[in-house]
Amino acid sequence: MPLILPGNVASATAAAYEVANSCQFHTSHSQYIQKTIGSASSTLTNWTFSCWFKRSKLGSQGMLFEAGKDGNEYSTLTFNSDNVMEWASFSTSGYDYRLETKQQFRDTHAWYHVCLAFDTTQATNTNRLKMYINGTQVTEFENTTYPAEDYEDKYVNQAYDHGIGAAIIQGDPAESYFDGYMAEVVFIDGTTYAASDFGEFDSDSPSIFKPKDVSGLTFGSNGAYLDFEDSDNLGDDESGNTNDWTETNTTAVHQCQDSPTNNFCTLTRAYPIGSSIYLTDAHTQFESAAGSSWRIGVGSIAVTTGKYYYEVEINTASANNNYSIGWLSTNNLQTSVWTTYLGEGVIGPAVGLGKAGTLYYSTHSAHTQSNTGWTSYTNGGNIIMCAIDLTNNFMYFGLDGTWMKSGDPESGATGTGGFAFENTAGYDWLPSVGGVEAAGGSTVHMGINFGNGTFGNVSGAPSAVASAGTNASDFGVFEFNVPSGYGAICTKQMNE
Repeated sequence: MPLILPGNVASATAAAYEVANSCQFHTSHSQYIQKTIGSASSTLTNWTFSCWFKRSKLGSQGMLFEAGKDGNEYSTLTFNSDNVMEWASFSTSGYDYRLETKQQFRDTHAWYHVCLAFDTTQATNTNRLKMYINGTQVTEFENTTYPAEDYEDKYVNQAYDHGIGAAIIQGDPAESYFDGYMAEVVFIDGTTYAASDFGEFDSDSPSIFKPKDVSGLTFGSNGAYLDFEDSDNLGDDESGNTNDWTETNTTAVHQCQDSPTNNFCTLTRAYPIGSSIYLTDAHTQFESAAGSSWRIGVGSIAVTTGKYYYEVEINTASANNNYSIGWLSTNNLQTSVWTTYLGEGVIGPAVGLGKAGTLYYSTHSAHTQSNTGWTSYTNGGNIIMCAIDLTNNFMYFGLDGTWMKSGDPESGATGTGGFAFENTAGYDWLPSVGGVEAAGGSTVHMGINFGNGTFGNVSGAPSAVASAGTNASDFGVFEFNVPSGYGAICTKQMNE
C-alpha cells in the first residue's frame, strides 16, 4: 500500500468503473468551462449536480459551479476562504437558499465527490436541498436557509450563463478561480439523484466511495456529462444531448491523467522544508523566494517498492539560481529546522542533483557527501529526468532525453550509470525539488511533471509535453521515453 501524505489512500483501491482523465484548473490563468443555456428548463424544481474534485489551493475562494444573471443574482457551489463548502443562491434580497458546511476541505492529496440534489417539491424543508460528500449525506451545517416548497430555481437551469471552475457571473475575479482537478462533471435537468447514483461502496473497500458508470442516467434536455476524454474538446457532452460546454482560455485548459480511480503524485503543502515556498498550477509549479537558505518541496506520495519516473523543467533565467532535483526519504520530514539542504539535522538518506553536475547526498549517519561527473544543466528550458529503482536501489538522472553517465535504468542489479543509494532500512521515498538563490536577486521556479502531461510554468499557463514519449506502463504522459518497468508515481502503478 502506498503512503499518501497526509494519509488518504482512497483511490489506491481498484474500482470496477475506471475514470481515465480529469481537467486541470489553475487559479491565475482566467480559465474555466462555461455554457449559456438557450432555453430555461420546463422543470425548475428538480436538478442534480455531481463532480469529483482534488483541491490544490487552500485559504481562498474556489468556484466549482455557478449559474446566474449578474453579479448580484446567482447560484453557486464554492469553497470559502476558511476552506468550507457553500452551496447558495443569492438575489437582490439576500439568500434564497444556502447550505454551508462545518467540514473543512483541506486535504490536497485526495479526491472528493460532491453531489447536490435540488428538489423543492418535498414537504419537509430539509429534504429540498441535499448535499452528499463522498457518498454520505451531510446533515449538520454551519448555516442553512431552505427554500419554500415548490420554489423554482431563479438561475440554475434558466437561460443564463453556467460555469465550472470560476465565478463567471461575478466579473471573473481572480480569487474565485478553482485550482486543482475535476473529473466526471454531471448536470441533471429535471431529476433528483442521490450520491449512490454516481458512486458506490463495495465489499473490497467498504469505507471508500468509488465512481460508477453514469451513462444510464436520465439527463434531461439541458443535462450534460463531461468526462474530459476528448483532449481537443474538454467541454464535450457525453450525455447524448450534445450540450457541449466551451473552454475559456484554452492554453490553460489541460486534460490530465489524475483521476478518482488513479491518484497521481503532486507537490504537497503538508511538508515544506524552509519558508517562502509557493506551489501553483495545481501543484505542478515550485517557486521559492530569493535568499541564501535552501527551500525544498516534496511530493504527496511516497514509494517503498517498485520503479518510478518523473520530470522537472527548469523555468528560471537567473544565473545565480541553484537547484536540487532528486529523492528524499520520509525520515527527513521529522526534522523541524534545516540550516542547509542535506546539512546538519538530516536524519535519513536524501539525494539531489545540482545544476553544476554534482550529486549531493546523505545517509542516515553521514551528511553533505558528493558524487561528481554528472551532466550540468542550465537555467531555462532544460528537462531533468529522474528514475528510482527500489528493487535494486539505484537512481538515474537524465537531461533532455539522454541518461547521464550512459545510464541504463533497465540494467537491473548491474546499475549501469546509476547511483547506488542507501536503502538498507527500506525507507519510504518522496520525489523532491529544491532551490536557493544566494545572491538574493530572484526566485527559483521549476515545473514538475509527475505524469499528468503538463509542466507548471511561471511565465504563463502550464505547458503540455511537446511530444509524448513511450510509456509501457500506460500510467502517465511524459516528455521523454519512460524506461521499461518504470512508471508514474500513481496508485495504479503502485498496485501493479
